[in-house]
Amino acid sequence: MASHLPANSPLHLLVAVLALPWWLDPVRCGSRPAAEAAVAPDDTPPPGPDAGSEPFAPPTDAEAGEPAVLAAPAGIDHETLPERLTSAGFTPPAGGFLACVVELDLDETRARVVAERRYDWHGTGTEVGDWNAASTVKLYAAVAALLRIRALGFEPRATLVFDGTDPDPRFTVTELVQAAVGPSDNLAYDYLVVFTGFDELHEQFLVPENGFEGTVLRVAYASGPWERLGFSRFLRDSPAITIEQDERTQVLPDAHGRAAAPCARAVCTTPVELAEALLRVVLQERLPAERSYGLAPEDLELLRGLLRSTRERGEEVVERLRPSFGPETTFYHKAGFSKDWYTDNVLIDDPDRSRAWVVVLAGYPGRAVLNEAAVAVGGLLAAGGLGDA
Repeated sequence: MASHLPANSPLHLLVAVLALPWWLDPVRCGSRPAAEAAVAPDDTPPPGPDAGSEPFAPPTDAEAGEPAVLAAPAGIDHETLPERLTSAGFTPPAGGFLACVVELDLDETRARVVAERRYDWHGTGTEVGDWNAASTVKLYAAVAALLRIRALGFEPRATLVFDGTDPDPRFTVTELVQAAVGPSDNLAYDYLVVFTGFDELHEQFLVPENGFEGTVLRVAYASGPWERLGFSRFLRDSPAITIEQDERTQVLPDAHGRAAAPCARAVCTTPVELAEALLRVVLQERLPAERSYGLAPEDLELLRGLLRSTRERGEEVVERLRPSFGPETTFYHKAGFSKDWYTDNVLIDDPDRSRAWVVVLAGYPGRAVLNEAAVAVGGLLAAGGLGDA
């Protein structure tokens, strides 16, 4: 697993210590054909000679159940997107394809969302089961942790000291958010989840009021290194954590979460929920108050800067959307790649248009699997969109 923090940062040094022959632990996340060998988690360097040799086996624990089967939310159009893409000559990848587009109409000043329409590919917008969201869900963990640290009366610059190996790992919340959302560090994601707490995460943030119906974060993404640090691979177990800021400290005791988790893999979520989270972060001030996460301005600035940054990997979809739009268009996105499923969650904000879009695409197999879809979707949206003008 790669780390992209400064060379002298605690997380960088920790990952360097873990970067031994067993450094790349396959993520038990999602599914893919049984004959396919396990591959490296999202946004990691190519595996070494020993990486990915362990056969895939979805993790289970005594409380795990089958993924929830969700009814399609009212208002999702299941026909228009397939019809328009098929007419444009698009053929979905044979291994698997999911797509969701949220089209947002803005007022004359582009300061407020005044209408919204949702489209998906043959009902896949609410698909919880047989696909792999990979690192796209790291945005959830980052938002939840930022809300949690402020609810506890601290700021993201506060240092978290995790009761693990000696010396105890310590990082600021900001460092962990930067590492998880930017270069997509797996250990940073794990730390954000256990800091937020399993019950707080699933009973206070991943709830219907915030747009979540089928999302569960269950298993550490860097499970091997995570366990070697003395932590449980199941994220419902949080170690004791000391929060330090200026002259203040607070200790969060170790905890075992008891929130329901109807999910039998490392992560369960849906394209619709990915889209909702991204648009709430990027468009918070332009949405009705009831759809706001209430993130602080500095936290919005942090997340938006990371989401619109160019990463070393995971730019395939944005690179194929970009030519359809003007040079001033901003693309906010978080991609994920694991078990040969490639997913990207992109918000397109073109200042010369009265519309914005969120596009979630997932396909199997490989990092190039969404290239054709991104070109086709970009062309449709740039030509006016999917709804009535």
